[in-house]
Amino acid sequence: MTTTLLATTPPLQTFSHKQVAAFFFKPELDSEGELTGYQTCKSCGKWRKHAPKNGYTNLVTHVRSAHLSFEMEMRDASAAATGTLVPWVSQKASDRYAWIKWVVEGNLPLSFCESKETRRYTNLAPVSVGTLVSNMEDVTKAVERSIGLDMPTEFGLMFDGWSHGTEHYLAVYACYDGPSGPCYPLLSMAPIMDEPDDQLGAEGHLIAIERFLPFFGKTIEGCKFIVGDNCSVNKRLANMMGVPLVGCANHRLQLAVRDYLTPHEDALEEIQILMRKLRTLKQAAKLRYRDQF
Repeated sequence: MTTTLLATTPPLQTFSHKQVAAFFFKPELDSEGELTGYQTCKSCGKWRKHAPKNGYTNLVTHVRSAHLSFEMEMRDASAAATGTLVPWVSQKASDRYAWIKWVVEGNLPLSFCESKETRRYTNLAPVSVGTLVSNMEDVTKAVERSIGLDMPTEFGLMFDGWSHGTEHYLAVYACYDGPSGPCYPLLSMAPIMDEPDDQLGAEGHLIAIERFLPFFGKTIEGCKFIVGDNCSVNKRLANMMGVPLVGCANHRLQLAVRDYLTPHEDALEEIQILMRKLRTLKQAAKLRYRDQF
């Protein structure tokens, strides 16, 4: 007769040890206000030894054994007392957040959440790809609404483009002054050519910007300046929008350095040829040998 042992998944802890200890205990001080190495339980008054940087196991063990309803007490308390918003967040929402964070920050495929191995080694509640995508879209819309409410009616746009493979992407940031200082939220990071008739010129950039601004409750008329490279596309885009272009200082510096090095092109070409020769394995070995002496 064989016995099958089924390993049960331990429940997720609602509160960390640090939060439990901070909620139920307070440090005992001597007559001079120095720590005594003991903590007093606020509920029953018992003392427990606790040294700094030694963890909270001793304190939490007392809470679990003497105050069986400690989680309920902490849920009923305010967020300021517990140091967490967990009482107001459902387990379902917490699990979905963990799935999204895991997939996005780990740069994992969406099918990762449906993998048998993934579900075998995680305590998160299972979720399908369709549900995960729907949650991601809901989060995106919520973030867009939040940014739109924070943005003023007049703002600037800062952007830069880059190519990867056969796709050309455009990253766009808003520029405006908030209550605590300058704000630069990311508005879009997507390919410019989204439709078959889209172009990579200034007209294509303008269409791409006009597409996503309504998601934030804004229009192109609210843009009062743009920040970008001093290229012909950006200059034409600024003229089309009727706003000033704040050119990139790094780009201007690069142009200045290029003009400065123009009289030395012959010497630079000779150096480039020499460096290509030294890149071979045999010449690199000779160079390493010389460097030793």
